[in-house]
Amino acid sequence: MTDNQYHEKKSLILTVLFLVLTISIAGAMAVIVISDPAVKYSQSLFRAAKIIRDVYPDPVNWQSAMLSARQAIFDQLDPFSGYIEKEQLDQFVDELSGGYHGIGVSVTSEERGLLIITVREGGPAAVAGILTGDIITQVDSINLGGLSSTESIKIVKGEEGTTIIAKILRPATGDTLQLEIKRERIDFLHIPYAGIRPDSFVYVRLLDFDAGATDDLKAALDSLIKKNPQAVKGLILDLRDNPGGLFEEARKTLDLFFEKNDFIVGSFGKSRWESEEYYASTEIDLPKLPLAILVNGASASSSEIVAGALKYSGKAVIVGDTTFGKGLVQGYFRLPDGDGLRLTISRYYFEGRKFINSPDRTKAKNDGGIIPDLYIDYTENSAFYDELERSLTLFRFAHKFQDEIIAADNCFETRDLWVARLKEFALSGNFQFESKTTEIARYLESQAETKNMKSVAASLTENSRLADKLYFKNFANFIWHRLRQLALERKFGAYRSYKEAFAFEYEPIQLAIEALRKRN
Repeated sequence: MTDNQYHEKKSLILTVLFLVLTISIAGAMAVIVISDPAVKYSQSLFRAAKIIRDVYPDPVNWQSAMLSARQAIFDQLDPFSGYIEKEQLDQFVDELSGGYHGIGVSVTSEERGLLIITVREGGPAAVAGILTGDIITQVDSINLGGLSSTESIKIVKGEEGTTIIAKILRPATGDTLQLEIKRERIDFLHIPYAGIRPDSFVYVRLLDFDAGATDDLKAALDSLIKKNPQAVKGLILDLRDNPGGLFEEARKTLDLFFEKNDFIVGSFGKSRWESEEYYASTEIDLPKLPLAILVNGASASSSEIVAGALKYSGKAVIVGDTTFGKGLVQGYFRLPDGDGLRLTISRYYFEGRKFINSPDRTKAKNDGGIIPDLYIDYTENSAFYDELERSLTLFRFAHKFQDEIIAADNCFETRDLWVARLKEFALSGNFQFESKTTEIARYLESQAETKNMKSVAASLTENSRLADKLYFKNFANFIWHRLRQLALERKFGAYRSYKEAFAFEYEPIQLAIEALRKRN
């Protein structure tokens, strides 16, 4: 056999083997496709849609139909998985960098435009002269009145370096201003306050675990503790209302408190690629101090990872209310058209294989959570205070009487006078609060059938209404501190408001310190 004949024969054999292999793989793929329910049912849906399009006599709103079908898929999953529109996904990707482009304010909807809730110290809005309590009624030629907050915020935000002409209403004085504001990159403010209390305990307020949070936390702890470690008695880390953020930031934060190679947290997923155990990767750089973590029902995700890992390893006392209960890992997947999916891919667990969410209840919105070692019934969780805060009555009153509140003596007599003035202000502004007890009593009164029953129900209603009127007095201490905090923040910024009206006066911080002292 010549060399040419040998090579021709070898080539023919390889070609036949390739064809056999291709057919085998195609057959196997066909079996997989047919047996995979996701593919099988999606193909059936596609065929049904095609038949409807071809033979159904009436018009079909295909966009509405497909959106309903899409939502039906996610209704079968946990509440944290969902479809993400391109604009939302782009915003999420931008925020992974630890900032955004805008003017440096947080806002809420108001019938006349956007009400400024906070102003970033040193940001474009602050430099231009905007104050908390101001209302942005117009941007350039666009009137914001009547627009949704999403639409209005989109108009305010924009490319770095561009400017807006904002029309500002200042309700506290009745002035109308026109300000030119340059959009800039605004880095997230992770820590509005970190300081040492008079009792030598360090208090740190951490708002999120977005990009850069750990670097800011380490810088704050280094500056407060390393200079004089012997003088510091303990650390209070405040994670109330912290919604979480990036897992990597939570892991890096835990690195600050764990010995190198100690187990921190694990994740359990469908495949081994989503299942992993994480261990501390660096040596502890800070002195070991008694640690308490403040949490509440809005502490979620990465804040629960930090609280849970430190609790179950015995390194911290958890103080407050049971956390939100989101121990699920989300993955983000972009689709060809730019939209994306947010899907749960695994669940976190701690030392001793403790999960936040149980395996058979991933569809529950609040399943589990981190249970505190010391429970606190937060004043701000009460129905009365929540209604008072949401009505913006405190906000508007503090701004109207800002300088007087700041100058007032911080004593019980002063407190009672200001709370009485606030109550009068609230009632004149049509603030109404009715407790559930009063609501039930009124219902019983309306349903009573006999004269005697009506009399008893009316008495219950009257007594309950009298009790409702005492809420201002019962919450006087907390309300006064909140008024001082709002007034100080508007005039001097968040740092000073925390220092003078919160870090040294907020009762749960003191309870956390007492819990540490008892533990030690």
